Amino acid sequence: MKQILSEQIKNKIATWDKSDIYAVSLFVYDRDDNPCEPVVVLGYNTTKQFQAEIPNADGEQEAKWNYAFWLQNEEMSFGTGETQSYVKQWIKDLGYTYFTYEEMFEAEEEPEGSLYEGITEAFIQVLIEVVKELHESNFIKEQFGRGIPVLIHELEYYEEIAIQNLKANPLDVVEEFVAFCREQ
Repeated sequence: MKQILSEQIKNKIATWDKSDIYAVSLFVYDRDDNPCEPVVVLGYNTTKQFQAEIPNADGEQEAKWNYAFWLQNEEMSFGTGETQSYVKQWIKDLGYTYFTYEEMFEAEEEPEGSLYEGITEAFIQVLIEVVKELHESNFIKEQFGRGIPVLIHELEYYEEIAIQNLKANPLDVVEEFVAFCREQ
């Protein structure tokens, strides 16, 4: 799964007009709030968009780093459609029981948490490894002409988001985003 995800991210980024992009987004969520169906959506934000959103935000940093003010461009979704089968197989290979949203609600009792506890953390770890490889292989610098952050995030910002991005990105490109997360 990790290799397929990495290749799809690289292939998509290679097609972008990168002249105004300052950050790449890996927005993570569980489809239907089901931890057995993690999804990551690839996108980006531009300086033009961030500057246009400053009047709508509580300051420049919020406009720059809060995904709510970003373009909301879904360049690629991994964990839905044809890529859902890769995620499902990866979950089973890790030894977890895979439940669909429907199966969870059709069951007389909700499946025990231990059957799927840890899937989200494992999925985030895969994303951290993919982002590290994108930086360490110089793919990001080659594509954008400089280092930029590839942010792994949700809709909320808190310490764990800061930590996972420190693990994934070089400090010099993610420092400002980490400070934003820690202020929230």
